[in-house]
Amino acid sequence: MLTTHPGFRASDGKAALIASMLKVAFAAQAHHANDPARVLTDLNRALCGKFEEHFVTAAYLFVDLENCLLLYSAAGHPPLMLASRASGEVREIEQNGLMLGLFPEAAYSSLEIRVDPGDRCLLYTDGIFEATDAAQREFGRSRCKELLRSSSSIPAAAFAHALLNTLAAFSGINAGRPQEDDITLLVLDFQQATA
Repeated sequence: MLTTHPGFRASDGKAALIASMLKVAFAAQAHHANDPARVLTDLNRALCGKFEEHFVTAAYLFVDLENCLLLYSAAGHPPLMLASRASGEVREIEQNGLMLGLFPEAAYSSLEIRVDPGDRCLLYTDGIFEATDAAQREFGRSRCKELLRSSSSIPAAAFAHALLNTLAAFSGINAGRPQEDDITLLVLDFQQATA
């Protein structure tokens, strides 16, 4: 998950150029895709000096289904949320380095996370928890975590719709209030392997 952040609102042309540069730089990482820290380190080196006042946040998750492991690294991105079906707990996992494209010598590290059948993983942009209601109160991470906790029995797609609907109701989008920030999310459910 890659998100660009300008010092000011980028024109559509500038945003498209940045997205194109990201796509090319990311494609060059395929030969070591199972090493999130290296992918982010190499992306950062490739992007430094290319964006002027822009930078990119990123979360990189490599899923090893054979060993039931996640390898995770991030660059200035909101924490990964992992909901355990067995315990009912939701953990925020921060394995963050600096944003991409600003500091050529930035270092990144990876974290190995074991997952079990029934666990759910949520990656998202800050537009989720920074969405505000009419009184300018933020939706916040705690509401995301509570929704993850209380919705563990519904499928990933239904959870994504529930989160977006809850967010729209909270922020007044349903009442015609404009969405102020981008919202991107990825929901992964880990299921028991079938023969």
